[in-house]
Amino acid sequence: MLILTPQSMTGALLGMLVELAHLEPVFAEPSERPEDALNRLVPLLVVVADGEVETFTSDLFVARAQHRGIGVIVFGVGNRGRRQPPEWARQRDLPYLELPTDAEQFGRILDQAIRQDRRSRLAGDRRSPARVERGVDGTLIFQTESGERWYVYDRRSGERRRAEQTPSEEPYRAFVNQSGVELRVPLQPEEFKDKTPETLEKQLIRARERG
Repeated sequence: MLILTPQSMTGALLGMLVELAHLEPVFAEPSERPEDALNRLVPLLVVVADGEVETFTSDLFVARAQHRGIGVIVFGVGNRGRRQPPEWARQRDLPYLELPTDAEQFGRILDQAIRQDRRSRLAGDRRSPARVERGVDGTLIFQTESGERWYVYDRRSGERRRAEQTPSEEPYRAFVNQSGVELRVPLQPEEFKDKTPETLEKQLIRARERG
């Protein structure tokens, strides 16, 4: 995964997140143009941090990446809460995320960007059987018959939790869609083993009913 940023600390942070997603971070040489780094490294994905830097935002660079089926993600760094992508990224409908972010959210946006080209080729498909697959970072993904994609996370009692969770919470399975909407369904310990499409569909229905 090619990381483009003039800031060494930003590059180190993104490199760490990429490694947590079980991918290999690579970087352009100090005097290397982004187009040349793209040709030399042929990455699966390009991560552009500091998206206001003109060198990284040329039409030629983005067009070359997309022509080769290489996804491009834009990360905002130190934008003082702007939470909006720069205009050039918005015009090209590129995924955008603010730093800092957690590993799960980072993994989801990587997966979405990598699959974007394939989704555009399959745009004519209306419905297909519900199925289960894995994201680029190993996250379980449940795709419904209508094409909705839900990232599945199991939160069992006794496991390490995010800061907002408390030890008193009952174990549950979380379904998170591409927009970041999270739905939860409480499960008994033995229920976590079953991850078939049929079971996940029923659990997602229960989670929707709970809101």
